[in-house]
Amino acid sequence: MIKKEKGVTMVALVITVIILLILTSMLVYNATDSVHIKALTNLYNDVELLREKVSEYYNEYGKIPAKVKYTNKDELSSVLSSKNDTGDFYVIDLEAMKGITLNYGKDYEKIKNDEQNADTYTDVYIINENSQNIFYVQGIKITQNNTTKTYYTDYTCLLYTSPSPRDA
Repeated sequence: MIKKEKGVTMVALVITVIILLILTSMLVYNATDSVHIKALTNLYNDVELLREKVSEYYNEYGKIPAKVKYTNKDELSSVLSSKNDTGDFYVIDLEAMKGITLNYGKDYEKIKNDEQNADTYTDVYIINENSQNIFYVQGIKITQNNTTKTYYTDYTCLLYTSPSPRDA
């Protein structure tokens, strides 16, 4: 007499694998979105904190907390206001403001020891002397649907549209 063995059928196994693949792809896609959201939130938080601290500094001393001129703003040309962002740009002096911790802008430490080459650094926050608008020079680049957007401050700019590196 032949004994019937119980076990998982091939169909059940294939269906289980397909469901796991679908769930995994959804998790990977959502994780990518979370990374983008975190990067933008970090930028927005930095800009908001800098605005608050710059305003406090300006109210106390009558000037913006900046002394190193920054002229390498070509990347920002598409987001600068021709009416408001006139005049010079300066690297924000982070040491002049108390109690400040930022997510970006780490090149400030290099600039304070190398002011003559300030324009070669991009991981830095700059401020316009007239509008007091604050920009992150390097920007946060996000690619979605084969379009890359670069965020420099708390408003957006479509810097360029290019294929995603995955599609190249």
